[in-house]
Amino acid sequence: MISCVELEQPGKWHLILSGVILALAFCPNLPLFWLLVSGTSSFVWENLGPGFASALSHSLVVCAASSAASVLIGLPAGALAGLYEFPGRRMFLWIIAIPLLVPSFLWAIGLSQLGVGLSGITGGTYAFTSLGLPLVLYVTFVSARRLTKSQTEGVRIVGGEWLVLRQAVRAVFPAAFLVGCLSGLLSLSDPGPGQILGFSDVASEILVSFSALYDFELAARQCLVLSAIVAFIALPLAILIVPGIAPRLLGKDIEPTPLTNNRTVRWLGPVFFGAIVTLTMGLPILGIILPMFSRFSWELAMSEITRTIGDTVFYAILAGLFATVLGWLLAIAVGRGRRLAQTAVIGLFLLLSLPPELGALGVIRWGTAAPAALDFFLRDRTVVGIISALRFLPIAAIIMIRGVGTTSPTSALAAAVHGIPITRYMWRVAGPQMIPFVTISTAIVALLSTASVSIALLLRPPGADTLPIAIFTVMANAPESLVATLCFFYIAGAALLLAAGCQLTRWSRFQ
Repeated sequence: MISCVELEQPGKWHLILSGVILALAFCPNLPLFWLLVSGTSSFVWENLGPGFASALSHSLVVCAASSAASVLIGLPAGALAGLYEFPGRRMFLWIIAIPLLVPSFLWAIGLSQLGVGLSGITGGTYAFTSLGLPLVLYVTFVSARRLTKSQTEGVRIVGGEWLVLRQAVRAVFPAAFLVGCLSGLLSLSDPGPGQILGFSDVASEILVSFSALYDFELAARQCLVLSAIVAFIALPLAILIVPGIAPRLLGKDIEPTPLTNNRTVRWLGPVFFGAIVTLTMGLPILGIILPMFSRFSWELAMSEITRTIGDTVFYAILAGLFATVLGWLLAIAVGRGRRLAQTAVIGLFLLLSLPPELGALGVIRWGTAAPAALDFFLRDRTVVGIISALRFLPIAAIIMIRGVGTTSPTSALAAAVHGIPITRYMWRVAGPQMIPFVTISTAIVALLSTASVSIALLLRPPGADTLPIAIFTVMANAPESLVATLCFFYIAGAALLLAAGCQLTRWSRFQ
């Protein structure tokens, strides 16, 4: 029988289990990488399509511009929310999460219907900034809340509030910069805004090559080139920045800095956050709901929702639960080892940076080469949920590593002294302590997997559409009122689920 003390003591099993889980997460990407290393170099660098180079340059411009804008706005906003109290602070922190939980093309639809000249590369930058800014803001907010009371009070004595804010921004900048770059890299593999706002991007080229031209080899070559570029950018960033960030995930007893009531921030905070919400959410949502004033397509929208809701929920729940279980196992394997945590977070960052099309095309290649006996899995709905779970495993793993890090190591040692089996310890002690983190991880991964259309679009069986795919496929031919109504219901549903999740998990305890 394994003793509970093994959870807190160094051992080879920590490294082995971590390696197995990370290898499993990378498995869907292996078929295309195998083509790269086993085939000739011409497989990748032969003709990539006439518009690929131009699309790649457009995507890189949007990536850089949206990353810079997300960091420039999200960094000071997150620092303000993490250090100061002001009217509407909690409400703003809740509202700003909504763009993370809806497909990016919904924002693009709103901008296109608003008709304010936001199209092309400018519109794409606007849409992706609306999605990247909340990521930077939340990471900055969490990092600012990790500053101790003694740190902020010492700086305040020396130079006042302005110096506190300036030094806080400087302290949390590495994490904000890393996440800003990640948001830009994620935009490289998102085909939605480019197709709607009228600029060619590399993700749309890959999607067209596979879904319209039915040229798997061309799509695979394009996806490999994109993956190589992403890895070339992401890996050095992760190696340089993650070692300074990963130890913060491991819990330690600190007294967080209390929120300060400052006269200037009390009016500046609501104005600043109100402007952010208006620009990132208000304008796109206004563009979405405008066609609804002419006609509210209730019956048609409900028909589409009824047709797709079952598969949408199935994919979401399977992805959320599977990713959370794997994330918890990875968190247990990482334990409290700083070096292992750094290595795991670097691998997770690289995994999340890779295009989702890479894993989806890899599974398709497996499906074409596998015997018919495996069709029950490789061509079933289950594979969509599992690949989505592996795609968002980094999110679940970070949450669960943080959760395991906040637990007390003395609990496992006490259980070992009293001879309590590890299964009973996990069920009676560790399990209840991790319930909030399990709930948050499952909900976030479920919503993120639903909002991501690439995997489900490429892997879903015939007739097993999700609601975002239904919107994505009908938006070009359906009446604007129907598209607007479907988008409205999706955003409203995501907001309600977010509110329910915050209430159930007592989100305020993490603030």
